[in-house]
Amino acid sequence: MTTPGDLHPLLTYAWQVGLHSWVLGFILYVWVRRAHVPSGRTKRILLVLLLVLPLVTAAIPGRASVEFGERIAWFNSWRILAVPLGHRFHLLDVVLLISGLSILLTLWQELRPWHARPHTTDEPPPDSLLAIARTLPGWEDCRVMLSPSESIVLASTGGRRRPKLIVSKGALAALSAEELHLAIAHEHAHGRFWTESHALFLVRLVQCYNPIALWAFREYCLEIEVACDAQAVAGRDPQSLARVLLKIYQSTDPRDPGSRSMLRKRVDILLAHDLNDAALPAATIAAAAVVMLLVLPWVV
Repeated sequence: MTTPGDLHPLLTYAWQVGLHSWVLGFILYVWVRRAHVPSGRTKRILLVLLLVLPLVTAAIPGRASVEFGERIAWFNSWRILAVPLGHRFHLLDVVLLISGLSILLTLWQELRPWHARPHTTDEPPPDSLLAIARTLPGWEDCRVMLSPSESIVLASTGGRRRPKLIVSKGALAALSAEELHLAIAHEHAHGRFWTESHALFLVRLVQCYNPIALWAFREYCLEIEVACDAQAVAGRDPQSLARVLLKIYQSTDPRDPGSRSMLRKRVDILLAHDLNDAALPAATIAAAAVVMLLVLPWVV
């Protein structure tokens, strides 16, 4: 039977993190479905718990010992890993294969956007664009740059400290002044989540082998986009931003199904007003986190 001692301590820890992610992910998925938790702050917190909590519960000292798994733990997954699947293969080999595919998917997800990042020109942006960007709170010194792309591209970097906005010529041509203002307001809203998003991105990279972590981070990114949409349309008609997103959808390369799918979901949420920042009380979420913190360490 495969035991923790058969693997390097880091591999043992990685498996424990993945196992706890699967257990916690299943529980949260059922909970969100049964409680009908819509997009909003509550769902973001649950996704953060799914990404962070397994790193803590899998680090309890002594959990890798054979005695703990055989006599103390509620569930010993090492028996399952040793299940034979053929002449020379075991379930552990399937787990390693899935982990390898997840690592390759992570590399593809990170290298593709880097290759497709918008190029900029030295051409000065129009005064109308500067007027929109630099009147937003905290963006008085925002660096505004133009991209030669004919697609509708808007991107912001640097958070609130060193904000930089990139707008494509295609966006200037396709969007009206009001639509451009909404799109820039959405990019401005990303500054609220800059630190949190980058911290969770590092957590996701640590778990690049874990498909649950990859899914959770993608869902978290969608929730951030939805939250920025909500801030951009505060006091305005949501259909105006929905029209902007549809224009971006039409200009997005059909070979990029991930981006197009996220745009469709954002439009659906905007039009359905399906956003609730207080779907579950904070005390309920805290209690659930404490329970999982106490339960998961006994699963090895």
